[in-house]
Amino acid sequence: MTNFLQRTTIACVFSAIVILVIILTLAPSVDAAGGITPPSGVSLSFPPFTSAINCSTDASARTTWKPSDMCRIQDGGREVMFSVDFATSIRYQYYRKVQLWIPGTRYAASFSTTFVVAFLRGSERVEDGNYNPFGGGIAFAMTPDQRVGRGSAETLGLFEIDERTGKSLRGANTKTFAVEIDTVRMSTVPSFNDPQTPHVGVDINGVKSTAAASLGTFQQFVDRKIAIFIDYDAQQQLLQVRLQNLGFAGNSTQTPDKRRARLYLNIHNLRVSSIVNPQSYVGFSSSIPEDDHGVYILYDWKFTTKWVPINY
Repeated sequence: MTNFLQRTTIACVFSAIVILVIILTLAPSVDAAGGITPPSGVSLSFPPFTSAINCSTDASARTTWKPSDMCRIQDGGREVMFSVDFATSIRYQYYRKVQLWIPGTRYAASFSTTFVVAFLRGSERVEDGNYNPFGGGIAFAMTPDQRVGRGSAETLGLFEIDERTGKSLRGANTKTFAVEIDTVRMSTVPSFNDPQTPHVGVDINGVKSTAAASLGTFQQFVDRKIAIFIDYDAQQQLLQVRLQNLGFAGNSTQTPDKRRARLYLNIHNLRVSSIVNPQSYVGFSSSIPEDDHGVYILYDWKFTTKWVPINY
């Protein structure tokens, strides 16, 4: 009887140990600070441009063009041309959402993105020496959905706006962070007070930029490849935006180099996790030009995230 009890006790203890091991194996990993270990960072790199980036359009737009015509992949996938027969807005965003912060934890994603774009005038404008704005510009955007904003070119396709204030009409559902390259909104527009176009600005749930800087004159800006570098440090709550003029698009041989780019925006105390949803779409939003006025060309795009501990 004693041996039987001893064997039974040993078997029970062994079973308990096995169950405990299984529980520990299945449980989420925990870091030294007692929080859940964050997922791996994201790394996106184009070209080649593929169907992994979705082109969303305004269904109410006065156009017969298909999305694949407005966001036309060309040159063997090495570039995308944005244009349309009648001015409208589009989104060109990665097809699925990206994790940017984790509710209930002390982690958020720092991110870096680089892209090269050119705003090219139509042939008649080149012949006439016409540097007037065409289209509305382009913005790198983090959004809760891929629904294109309707309205004037000033919306950049981000959301519908109050034309007097620039605020989104989508209210608490806006959840949008964007860095715009604005080619249409002039400083004379009431209540905006942005620099003359072209300019770079940061938009938070509205197109009245919280910070902006002039990019010079259109003569210095159009028909050239422009590299944009956007870096956000979630731990330091610091956003930096740099631009590098790579020269005329037709014969430029320069490659993007952040060390040679000029710092235009240096914004402190910016908590992106308080602006966007934990999972958001990333990519571009643009009010694209009519094709006889000009086209926008996207040559490359890279986006990466790195998880960092935060104390806010």
